[in-house]
Amino acid sequence: MRTLLSVLTLLVATAAPAAATTSALPTPLEAGTLLYGSTGGRCVNGFNARGHLIVPTSCGTLGTVVRGPNLVDIGPVVVVRSTYLVVRITNTAAWVQRPTIAGRSGTITGSAETPVGGQVCAAGRTTGLRCGTVQAKNVTVNYPGGVVYGLTRTNVCTEPGDQWAPIFTGSQAQGHSLGGSGNCSVGGASYFEPLNRILSAEGLTLVTG
Repeated sequence: MRTLLSVLTLLVATAAPAAATTSALPTPLEAGTLLYGSTGGRCVNGFNARGHLIVPTSCGTLGTVVRGPNLVDIGPVVVVRSTYLVVRITNTAAWVQRPTIAGRSGTITGSAETPVGGQVCAAGRTTGLRCGTVQAKNVTVNYPGGVVYGLTRTNVCTEPGDQWAPIFTGSQAQGHSLGGSGNCSVGGASYFEPLNRILSAEGLTLVTG
């Protein structure tokens, strides 16, 4: 009996440390990752900034907590602007920021702006990948919620559900879709919030690979 107890004690002692160090790996946060606001409504992540998320205004209000897949807390809204929010990642053990776009290969390496006439693509949750050209910059648009200045106009088609879709050119992040006029069956203009303007205004640094 003493021998059996000694063996069992030894097994427990050697197994316990391995179980104690086992933990779930952090979940990736990419541009286009589905998020949830404080009321449970869906929204989407933008391009990652170090330690922060840039998300649409539908994600919440100042101080409310934004959650990721499986409704795991990410952190609170710390900045509220007319067209976007900034979320600070406080639950750092659960999440890891990636310089990637959900559902697409390739890595974001910077945010060099595409000139007028250059190609841009949008990775929308509704329409998937759509590409077109930059038609104008510093455009003023009168949305139902108010006038928005400094947008970039493209001919990339968007549909309802594509709000805040990441806009990119190759490996360069450009911004996030705010929607537009028309739709993918009839064409029309679409507009996006330039990423560099947000990074500069909020003192944020883009996560790159």
